[in-house]
Amino acid sequence: MIRSLPGRGKRAGGRAAIRGRFIAFGVFGAFLLGACSDADAGAEPKETVTVTATATATVTAEPESISSQKGEALEAAREAAEEAGYEVSVHNANKGDAEPSGKWKVCFEEIGYGTVDYGAVREGALCPKKDGGPLAWPRIPDVTGKVYAKAVKALAKVGVDEDEIDVESAYKDVSISASDVEEDPEGYKVCFQSPSAGKDAKPDTEAKLTLVEGGSCPSGKGTYKDRKNDPDYTPPPPPAASGSTGGSGSTGGGSGSSGSSGGSGGSGGAAQWNGQCELTSPAGNCYQAGQFCANKHLGMQTHNSAGRIIYCKQRADGQRWNYS
Repeated sequence: MIRSLPGRGKRAGGRAAIRGRFIAFGVFGAFLLGACSDADAGAEPKETVTVTATATATVTAEPESISSQKGEALEAAREAAEEAGYEVSVHNANKGDAEPSGKWKVCFEEIGYGTVDYGAVREGALCPKKDGGPLAWPRIPDVTGKVYAKAVKALAKVGVDEDEIDVESAYKDVSISASDVEEDPEGYKVCFQSPSAGKDAKPDTEAKLTLVEGGSCPSGKGTYKDRKNDPDYTPPPPPAASGSTGGSGSTGGGSGSSGSSGGSGGSGGAAQWNGQCELTSPAGNCYQAGQFCANKHLGMQTHNSAGRIIYCKQRADGQRWNYS
């Protein structure tokens, strides 16, 4: 009978247990290595995905307050509103589908939060009583009887530009120029006007004022201040010379001759005139005092239709026929 040495069996059992643990560990390790090797050999490389979380916040700025743009040009009103941060829309404030332009005038406005809508009318037109009303224009005022300066101001109030106002003389035999009126706008009075009072004062309206310098207005345009300057004027017959009958009945031939000679020896008046005008207009009429005379007649003289001598002279208002 073999006796085990004290402690030997215990050590042998311990070694066996340890060997078993190593074997098991080796097998498990080999399994892990094989698994990893197999997985690495057959697996596709995977993409790397990066996830980023972003939070976006939208902040809407409150638009600035904007003053009323009524009466302003649409272009200026739009610019002011857009600079203040508003979105602008426009529409025609009159009946019709005409598209508003920048020069139209703002009559209505509707302001919302960040938006504004303007209702406008054509340049120079009147604003309707309500949005979408009929198109209306200012009326030409009555300026007859006013001095030129006040007439121009009245026309300017309804949109008539002074550059579009022409002037003319109320008399055919009196000339009036624009420069004359500009030098003395208070010295000329309006006798007639065109367009007449009550007509529409639309943009680019041209006006004509018929004037007199001081004095009173004639009953109508196209008259002559001096009737004798009218080519159609017929002078009354000259009065018979007193004592002509007695002179012609005198038996004293010498005396009668002397009387006739004395009568013709005057200053070149109607007694000497033979009824013919030495110089006449292209229409065959006698020239009259106050009428313009041609350059070729400057310094010359002729008789008018009444038998009076007139002279072609240079005056401040041009070359005209004058009595002296």
